Amino acid sequence: MAEDILNSALEILQCDSRITPAIFNSILKKIKIVKKENNFIIISCRDSYSINIIKDKKNNIIAALEDAFSLILERKINVSVVEENDTKSLESAIIAERKATNQNNSFNNNKTNLQSLYTFENFIVGNCNRYAHAASICVADKPGQTQYNPLFLWGNSGLGKTHLMQAIGNRIVDIHPGMRVIYTTCENFTNEYIKSINSKNYNEFRDMFRNVDVLMIDDIQFLIGKEGVQSEFFNTFETLINNGKQIIITSDKAPTNLISLDERLTSRFQNGYTMDVQPPDFETRKAIIISKLKDNPILMSEEVIDYICENATSHIRQLNGAFNILTSFYALSRNEITLDDAKSVLYTFFSPKKAEQITPEMIMTVVSQYYGIDISKITSKSRSRDILEPRNVCMYLFKEKLENITLKGIGKYFGGKDHTTVINAIEKVDANERLLHDIEEILKSLPS
Repeated sequence: MAEDILNSALEILQCDSRITPAIFNSILKKIKIVKKENNFIIISCRDSYSINIIKDKKNNIIAALEDAFSLILERKINVSVVEENDTKSLESAIIAERKATNQNNSFNNNKTNLQSLYTFENFIVGNCNRYAHAASICVADKPGQTQYNPLFLWGNSGLGKTHLMQAIGNRIVDIHPGMRVIYTTCENFTNEYIKSINSKNYNEFRDMFRNVDVLMIDDIQFLIGKEGVQSEFFNTFETLINNGKQIIITSDKAPTNLISLDERLTSRFQNGYTMDVQPPDFETRKAIIISKLKDNPILMSEEVIDYICENATSHIRQLNGAFNILTSFYALSRNEITLDDAKSVLYTFFSPKKAEQITPEMIMTVVSQYYGIDISKITSKSRSRDILEPRNVCMYLFKEKLENITLKGIGKYFGGKDHTTVINAIEKVDANERLLHDIEEILKSLPS
């Protein structure tokens, strides 16, 4: 995951006019992400000379890195830099960034944590998100309606769930100024809970999240594996719902697929209004690019727009990334971007995945991310259902997507299981419609 984020950032930085080819090739191509948390990233460099170059304000490298990471992750990211293998500096940087994050994220009656750039007015509606958009408008206009409470938006990363959620919050603040609205991520909810345990100030934590009119939680799937936090969130959920307060939740999976989450929670999620957000179709992708061109005076022909939309098919972040790369290219050339220019500049952005070969490690990584379970657990001897099913899915995908691999060869990746066990695992998946649906979703994250 960190490597993917870094590679995407480097694609953007390579076209950033603030970054010289010499700095890119000699320094930035050699950096690594050594720590990533919700609002900050710490990178490492090989030597102090490289650190000084990056930190020098006149070079604007830190600003360029923050812009690139913020674009990819769709939130403001702060960047710190340390020297490779300098554990002490890394620990100090983590403490400093967490302290700054806690200061920035401290909740009070006047802070919503909403970003004003997320509105319904700049959200592009298409067939992929039309119903989710309509439900979000209903919630924003009349929060607390039983029919839409909770509102559960789900779909793969980068499809606009956070945009819709925050657009709801921004509209509520505008038309219901007396309401207290709070947006937070599941990670921040967890961190605040841990902080309350350490300080033994439970009432402050509960007041923070229960004395609100609208609570928005992003990426609820990250509650999986955190039993104490799940219990606390369940009690928060019950308190708000019973008091007629609005809850809005996003996830990368439908409630029925959050199999490792407390069943009390998933059943209550399903009792509200659940809506998926699909990847944008060609027409929606094109509408997004045309909308961006209204705010960016870039000369770009329709064939270039079509080229972007035909290739950036996985999620909106990819579409935004391609557009920003061409924006940087235009800033340098000041000439109309031709189709040949677009193909040349975006070659490394679009091509690698097409040529990428699926590997066992790739399958296990994608499956572990989909189910929110560590690879080490999937390959362990545990036979609990929340681990057994992802393991069976891995075996099924090994058989379907890897050439020249034997059943015995598949078994070796999972503790040396024999071919009979592998066959049984594959047959169980083949007979389970829910798991076959999971596989359809997982295949969207693998090279075709």
